[in-house]
Amino acid sequence: MPMHPVEALLRPPVELMAGFVAMLCATLAALGPEYFMVTPSVGYGAAALLFVYGAWWLKRGWGIVAYQHNLRRLPIFSMAQRRIPVSGRRLYLGKGFAWSERHTQRLHDTRRSKFQKYVQASAWVRWVRANEQRWRDTQFGRLLAWDSPLNPLRPLPAVGGLSHLHGVELKEVDIHMPLADRTGHTLVLGTTQVGKTRALELLVTQDICRGEIVIVFDPKGDADLLRAVYSACQLAGRIDDFYLFHLGYPEISARYNGLGHFRRITEVASRLSSGVSGEGQSAVFREFVWRFVNIVAKAVVALG
Repeated sequence: MPMHPVEALLRPPVELMAGFVAMLCATLAALGPEYFMVTPSVGYGAAALLFVYGAWWLKRGWGIVAYQHNLRRLPIFSMAQRRIPVSGRRLYLGKGFAWSERHTQRLHDTRRSKFQKYVQASAWVRWVRANEQRWRDTQFGRLLAWDSPLNPLRPLPAVGGLSHLHGVELKEVDIHMPLADRTGHTLVLGTTQVGKTRALELLVTQDICRGEIVIVFDPKGDADLLRAVYSACQLAGRIDDFYLFHLGYPEISARYNGLGHFRRITEVASRLSSGVSGEGQSAVFREFVWRFVNIVAKAVVALG
Protein backbone atom coordinates (compact mmCIF):
# COMPACT_ATOMS: atom_id res chain seq x y z
CA MET A 1 0.00 0.00 0.00
CA PRO A 2 1.27 3.54 -0.74
CA MET A 3 2.82 5.53 2.06
CA HIS A 4 2.36 8.99 0.55
CA PRO A 5 0.96 11.87 2.67
CA VAL A 6 -2.22 11.83 0.55
CA GLU A 7 -3.63 8.33 0.14
CA ALA A 8 -5.79 7.10 -2.71
CA LEU A 9 -6.85 3.60 -1.74
CA LEU A 10 -10.36 3.57 -3.21
CA ARG A 11 -9.41 3.26 -6.87
CA PRO A 12 -8.56 0.54 -9.40
CA PRO A 13 -5.34 -1.32 -8.48
CA VAL A 14 -3.37 -0.16 -11.51
CA GLU A 15 -0.13 -1.31 -9.86
CA LEU A 16 -1.07 -4.89 -10.67
CA MET A 17 -0.85 -4.19 -14.39
CA ALA A 18 2.61 -2.66 -14.01
CA GLY A 19 3.68 -5.65 -11.93
CA PHE A 20 2.40 -8.18 -14.44
CA VAL A 21 4.12 -6.39 -17.31
CA ALA A 22 7.40 -6.27 -15.38
CA MET A 23 7.10 -9.99 -14.58
CA LEU A 24 6.41 -10.78 -18.25
CA CYS A 25 9.46 -8.80 -19.33
CA ALA A 26 11.56 -10.56 -16.68
CA THR A 27 10.43 -13.94 -18.03
CA LEU A 28 11.22 -12.98 -21.61
CA ALA A 29 14.62 -11.59 -20.63
CA ALA A 30 15.50 -14.80 -18.79
CA LEU A 31 14.23 -17.25 -21.41
CA GLY A 32 15.18 -15.43 -24.58
CA PRO A 33 17.91 -12.82 -24.13
CA GLU A 34 18.88 -13.23 -27.78
CA TYR A 35 15.56 -11.66 -28.82
CA PHE A 36 16.69 -8.47 -27.07
CA MET A 37 20.15 -8.74 -28.66
CA VAL A 38 21.94 -9.01 -25.31
CA THR A 39 24.23 -11.62 -23.84
CA PRO A 40 22.76 -14.26 -21.47
CA SER A 41 24.50 -12.70 -18.47
CA VAL A 42 22.97 -9.30 -19.22
CA GLY A 43 19.59 -10.91 -19.83
CA TYR A 44 19.68 -12.75 -16.53
CA GLY A 45 20.68 -9.60 -14.67
CA ALA A 46 17.89 -7.62 -16.32
CA ALA A 47 15.42 -10.41 -15.51
CA ALA A 48 16.42 -10.29 -11.85
CA LEU A 49 15.97 -6.52 -11.70
CA LEU A 50 12.64 -6.69 -13.52
CA PHE A 51 11.49 -9.46 -11.22
CA VAL A 52 12.22 -7.37 -8.11
CA TYR A 53 10.62 -4.34 -9.73
CA GLY A 54 7.51 -6.32 -10.69
CA ALA A 55 7.23 -7.91 -7.24
CA TRP A 56 7.33 -4.46 -5.68
CA TRP A 57 4.48 -3.24 -7.87
CA LEU A 58 2.46 -6.41 -7.31
CA LYS A 59 2.83 -6.02 -3.56
CA ARG A 60 1.53 -2.45 -3.71
CA GLY A 61 -1.35 -3.44 -5.98
CA TRP A 62 -2.28 -6.39 -3.80
CA GLY A 63 -2.34 -4.04 -0.81
CA ILE A 64 -5.02 -1.98 -2.58
CA VAL A 65 -7.06 -5.12 -3.32
CA ALA A 66 -6.70 -6.40 0.25
CA TYR A 67 -7.72 -3.04 1.70
CA GLN A 68 -10.88 -2.81 -0.40
CA HIS A 69 -11.75 -6.41 0.39
CA ASN A 70 -11.24 -5.74 4.09
CA LEU A 71 -13.76 -2.90 3.95
CA ARG A 72 -16.42 -5.19 2.51
CA ARG A 73 -15.72 -8.38 4.48
CA LEU A 74 -13.77 -8.57 7.71
CA PRO A 75 -12.06 -11.85 8.56
CA ILE A 76 -13.80 -13.68 11.41
CA PHE A 77 -11.79 -13.55 14.60
CA SER A 78 -12.68 -16.20 17.16
CA MET A 79 -10.94 -17.62 20.21
CA ALA A 80 -11.80 -20.57 22.41
CA GLN A 81 -12.42 -19.67 26.02
CA ARG A 82 -9.55 -21.81 27.22
CA ARG A 83 -7.17 -19.90 24.92
CA ILE A 84 -7.97 -16.45 26.30
CA PRO A 85 -4.68 -15.12 27.73
CA VAL A 86 -4.74 -14.53 31.48
CA SER A 87 -2.10 -12.33 33.09
CA GLY A 88 -1.57 -10.97 36.55
CA ARG A 89 -0.50 -7.59 35.19
CA ARG A 90 -2.41 -6.95 31.97
CA LEU A 91 -5.96 -7.36 30.68
CA TYR A 92 -6.50 -8.71 27.17
CA LEU A 93 -9.09 -6.72 25.19
CA GLY A 94 -8.88 -8.31 21.73
CA LYS A 95 -7.63 -7.16 18.34
CA GLY A 96 -7.31 -3.54 17.34
CA PHE A 97 -5.05 -0.65 16.40
CA ALA A 98 -4.21 2.89 17.42
CA TRP A 99 -6.63 5.27 15.70
CA SER A 100 -5.03 8.26 13.96
CA GLU A 101 -6.04 11.02 11.56
CA ARG A 102 -5.15 8.69 8.68
CA HIS A 103 -7.91 6.28 9.73
CA THR A 104 -10.34 9.17 10.13
CA GLN A 105 -9.67 10.20 6.53
CA ARG A 106 -10.06 6.62 5.33
CA LEU A 107 -13.39 6.28 7.12
CA HIS A 108 -14.55 9.58 5.65
CA ASP A 109 -13.66 8.36 2.15
CA THR A 110 -15.79 5.23 2.59
CA ARG A 111 -18.86 7.43 3.06
CA ARG A 112 -18.42 9.42 -0.13
CA SER A 113 -20.85 8.46 -2.88
CA LYS A 114 -18.25 8.22 -5.66
CA PHE A 115 -16.34 5.54 -3.74
CA GLN A 116 -19.30 3.29 -2.93
CA LYS A 117 -18.44 0.82 -5.69
CA TYR A 118 -15.21 0.01 -3.85
CA VAL A 119 -16.91 -0.29 -0.45
CA GLN A 120 -20.21 -2.02 -1.13
CA ALA A 121 -20.67 -5.56 -2.33
CA SER A 122 -20.72 -6.19 -6.06
CA ALA A 123 -23.95 -6.17 -8.07
CA TRP A 124 -23.87 -9.98 -8.30
CA VAL A 125 -23.62 -10.34 -4.52
CA ARG A 126 -26.46 -7.86 -3.93
CA TRP A 127 -28.64 -9.69 -6.45
CA VAL A 128 -27.98 -13.04 -4.76
CA ARG A 129 -28.75 -11.60 -1.29
CA ALA A 130 -32.01 -10.12 -2.61
CA ASN A 131 -33.17 -13.46 -4.04
CA GLU A 132 -31.63 -16.00 -1.66
CA GLN A 133 -34.96 -16.56 0.15
CA ARG A 134 -36.43 -18.00 -3.04
CA TRP A 135 -33.70 -20.68 -3.13
CA ARG A 136 -33.44 -21.22 0.61
CA ASP A 137 -34.55 -24.86 0.58
CA THR A 138 -32.85 -25.85 -2.67
CA GLN A 139 -29.42 -27.29 -3.37
CA PHE A 140 -28.56 -24.14 -5.31
CA GLY A 141 -29.47 -21.98 -2.32
CA ARG A 142 -27.34 -24.06 0.02
CA LEU A 143 -24.46 -23.78 -2.44
CA LEU A 144 -24.76 -19.99 -2.50
CA ALA A 145 -24.82 -19.91 1.32
CA TRP A 146 -21.72 -22.10 1.58
CA ASP A 147 -19.28 -20.22 3.79
CA SER A 148 -16.01 -20.88 2.01
CA PRO A 149 -13.37 -18.70 0.33
CA LEU A 150 -14.12 -20.69 -2.83
CA ASN A 151 -17.61 -19.16 -2.86
CA PRO A 152 -17.37 -15.50 -3.99
CA LEU A 153 -21.13 -15.02 -3.39
CA ARG A 154 -21.24 -16.26 0.20
CA PRO A 155 -23.13 -14.09 2.75
CA LEU A 156 -21.32 -11.80 5.13
CA PRO A 157 -20.39 -13.24 8.53
CA ALA A 158 -22.91 -12.53 11.27
CA VAL A 159 -20.54 -10.44 13.37
CA GLY A 160 -22.62 -7.25 13.42
CA GLY A 161 -21.34 -3.72 13.56
CA LEU A 162 -19.76 -1.65 10.80
CA SER A 163 -16.90 -3.41 9.05
CA HIS A 164 -15.38 -0.10 7.96
CA LEU A 165 -14.32 0.72 11.53
CA HIS A 166 -11.92 -2.21 11.57
CA GLY A 167 -11.44 -2.43 7.81
CA VAL A 168 -9.56 0.88 7.55
CA GLU A 169 -6.52 -0.88 9.04
CA LEU A 170 -5.10 -4.16 7.76
CA LYS A 171 -2.53 -4.73 10.50
CA GLU A 172 -4.38 -5.30 13.76
CA VAL A 173 -2.50 -6.33 16.88
CA ASP A 174 -3.39 -7.65 20.32
CA ILE A 175 -4.63 -4.89 22.62
CA HIS A 176 -3.86 -5.07 26.34
CA MET A 177 -4.71 -2.81 29.25
CA PRO A 178 -2.73 -2.56 32.51
CA LEU A 179 -4.69 -3.95 35.43
CA ALA A 180 -3.71 -0.88 37.46
CA ASP A 181 -5.88 1.24 35.12
CA ARG A 182 -9.02 -0.71 36.04
CA THR A 183 -9.43 1.23 39.26
CA GLY A 184 -11.50 3.69 37.24
CA HIS A 185 -14.72 2.98 35.38
CA THR A 186 -14.94 1.31 31.95
CA LEU A 187 -17.71 2.24 29.52
CA VAL A 188 -18.43 0.09 26.45
CA LEU A 189 -20.68 1.79 23.90
CA GLY A 190 -22.44 0.19 20.96
CA THR A 191 -25.81 -0.52 19.43
CA THR A 192 -27.49 -3.91 19.64
CA GLN A 193 -25.74 -7.02 18.34
CA VAL A 194 -22.28 -5.47 17.96
CA GLY A 195 -20.41 -7.36 20.69
CA LYS A 196 -20.90 -5.59 24.03
CA THR A 197 -21.87 -8.81 25.80
CA ARG A 198 -19.02 -10.68 24.14
CA ALA A 199 -16.64 -8.02 25.46
CA LEU A 200 -18.06 -8.56 28.94
CA GLU A 201 -17.52 -12.32 28.60
CA LEU A 202 -13.90 -11.68 27.69
CA LEU A 203 -13.28 -9.54 30.78
CA VAL A 204 -15.25 -11.78 33.14
CA THR A 205 -13.43 -14.92 31.99
CA GLN A 206 -10.04 -13.37 32.70
CA ASP A 207 -11.12 -12.10 36.13
CA ILE A 208 -12.50 -15.50 37.13
CA CYS A 209 -9.40 -17.34 35.93
CA ARG A 210 -7.29 -14.79 37.79
CA GLY A 211 -9.00 -15.81 41.04
CA GLU A 212 -10.84 -12.57 41.66
CA ILE A 213 -14.37 -12.13 43.02
CA VAL A 214 -16.71 -11.34 40.13
CA ILE A 215 -20.33 -10.16 40.38
CA VAL A 216 -22.29 -9.95 37.11
CA PHE A 217 -25.62 -8.12 36.86
CA ASP A 218 -27.46 -9.03 33.68
CA PRO A 219 -30.85 -7.25 33.37
CA LYS A 220 -31.71 -8.85 30.03
CA GLY A 221 -30.96 -12.43 31.12
CA ASP A 222 -28.56 -13.42 28.34
CA ALA A 223 -28.24 -17.22 28.31
CA ASP A 224 -24.92 -17.09 26.44
CA LEU A 225 -23.45 -14.82 29.11
CA LEU A 226 -24.62 -17.18 31.85
CA ARG A 227 -23.12 -20.13 29.99
CA ALA A 228 -19.83 -18.25 29.52
CA VAL A 229 -19.57 -17.37 33.23
CA TYR A 230 -20.35 -20.95 34.24
CA SER A 231 -17.79 -22.32 31.76
CA ALA A 232 -15.17 -19.89 33.06
CA CYS A 233 -15.75 -21.17 36.59
CA GLN A 234 -15.31 -24.73 35.37
CA LEU A 235 -12.17 -23.75 33.47
CA ALA A 236 -10.68 -22.08 36.55
CA GLY A 237 -11.67 -24.93 38.89
CA ARG A 238 -13.97 -22.63 40.88
CA ILE A 239 -17.33 -24.23 40.19
CA ASP A 240 -18.09 -24.31 43.92
CA ASP A 241 -17.79 -20.51 43.99
CA PHE A 242 -20.49 -20.06 41.32
CA TYR A 243 -23.83 -18.71 42.59
CA LEU A 244 -26.82 -17.87 40.42
CA PHE A 245 -29.60 -15.52 41.54
CA HIS A 246 -32.68 -15.70 39.31
CA LEU A 247 -36.26 -15.12 40.48
CA GLY A 248 -37.62 -16.93 37.45
CA TYR A 249 -35.88 -20.23 38.30
CA PRO A 250 -36.00 -20.68 42.07
CA GLU A 251 -35.15 -24.38 41.76
CA ILE A 252 -31.61 -23.57 40.56
CA SER A 253 -31.21 -20.13 42.05
CA ALA A 254 -29.22 -19.39 45.18
CA ARG A 255 -31.58 -18.24 47.91
CA TYR A 256 -31.46 -15.33 50.31
CA ASN A 257 -33.95 -14.81 53.10
CA GLY A 258 -34.01 -11.15 54.01
CA LEU A 259 -36.30 -11.82 56.96
CA GLY A 260 -34.62 -14.89 58.39
CA HIS A 261 -32.32 -12.99 60.76
CA PHE A 262 -33.31 -10.07 62.94
CA ARG A 263 -32.75 -8.79 66.45
CA ARG A 264 -36.14 -7.23 67.04
CA ILE A 265 -39.47 -8.39 65.69
CA THR A 266 -40.26 -4.89 64.51
CA GLU A 267 -37.40 -5.14 61.98
CA VAL A 268 -39.51 -7.54 59.91
CA ALA A 269 -42.30 -5.01 59.51
CA SER A 270 -39.84 -2.20 58.80
CA ARG A 271 -38.14 -4.16 56.03
CA LEU A 272 -41.36 -5.18 54.32
CA SER A 273 -42.99 -1.76 54.53
CA SER A 274 -39.92 0.11 53.31
CA GLY A 275 -41.11 -0.23 49.72
CA VAL A 276 -44.28 1.76 50.43
CA SER A 277 -43.96 5.51 50.05
CA GLY A 278 -44.22 7.43 53.33
CA GLU A 279 -44.87 10.86 51.86
CA GLY A 280 -48.16 12.70 51.78
CA GLN A 281 -51.31 10.60 51.93
CA SER A 282 -49.28 7.42 51.45
CA ALA A 283 -48.01 7.68 55.01
CA VAL A 284 -51.34 6.32 56.28
CA PHE A 285 -51.09 3.22 54.09
CA ARG A 286 -47.49 2.67 55.13
CA GLU A 287 -48.42 2.77 58.80
CA PHE A 288 -51.25 0.31 58.15
CA VAL A 289 -48.86 -2.07 56.34
CA TRP A 290 -46.27 -1.79 59.10
CA ARG A 291 -48.82 -2.49 61.87
CA PHE A 292 -50.45 -5.41 60.05
CA VAL A 293 -47.08 -7.06 59.23
CA ASN A 294 -45.86 -6.49 62.78
CA ILE A 295 -48.91 -8.29 64.19
CA VAL A 296 -48.40 -11.24 61.84
CA ALA A 297 -44.67 -11.39 62.62
CA LYS A 298 -45.33 -11.47 66.37
CA ALA A 299 -47.84 -14.24 65.90
CA VAL A 300 -45.43 -16.31 63.77
CA VAL A 301 -42.63 -15.90 66.33
CA ALA A 302 -44.97 -16.76 69.18
CA LEU A 303 -46.04 -19.95 67.41
CA GLY A 304 -42.39 -20.85 66.88
